Amino acid sequence: MFTIRRITTATLALLGLAVACLVAAATAAAIPIEPPAGVTGATSPPVQPLVPPTTTMITTGSPWWTFVLVAAAAAVFTAAALMAARLHGAKPAQTITT
Repeated sequence: MFTIRRITTATLALLGLAVACLVAAATAAAIPIEPPAGVTGATSPPVQPLVPPTTTMITTGSPWWTFVLVAAAAAVFTAAALMAARLHGAKPAQTITT
């Protein structure tokens, strides 16, 4: 029974780590890429149409705090799983009688 709980705790910790890595990757993917240093003046500006478009929607992904919340939840989940494993494996205090 103890082996199953150990495997479960290790699996939950690994899942928490995987979620944290996925959150970090999603955050990195949501950040816009800056052009290289030599490209800023090398291209001509885009031509503006005579009639402006009716609607332009620009999105850059989810807000940054979404990723922070998910990362915090993953950290809490991992810490809780590790603490539960430690508390479960702890032995009761021994009393010393003289």
